[in-house]
Amino acid sequence: MLSITFHPEDGQYSHSIQMAESLYEWLAHSDFAQVGRSKLIAIQVDGDPVDLPLIALTRTTRSLFIALFNEMVLSETSAMLDDLDHNVAQELLTSRTYRLKKLMELLNCTKNENFSYLQRE
Repeated sequence: MLSITFHPEDGQYSHSIQMAESLYEWLAHSDFAQVGRSKLIAIQVDGDPVDLPLIALTRTTRSLFIALFNEMVLSETSAMLDDLDHNVAQELLTSRTYRLKKLMELLNCTKNENFSYLQRE
């Protein structure tokens, strides 16, 4: 399992989204990899100062991620509806459902203004 972690400015209450390697690779080959640049930023994690490679969620970067995740959610939803119309195998629907749930979690964390940084691991 790999993860994408959202950190607040003060380092308290980070949120990690665990995902299968295949989903992480799919994201890495999408526009997700093109948004923002990681920089070493010193933050507090569990009360200790740590330098982490983070992407600052500025207004512009946050907007780009939100637009990207919205587009991905719509695309996956459309594909799932097509699959349902064609009575595809349950395992394919399970895979699409998993991807859609993770995209929604990414979208919701990106929209949460309490998070100031995104960390791709």
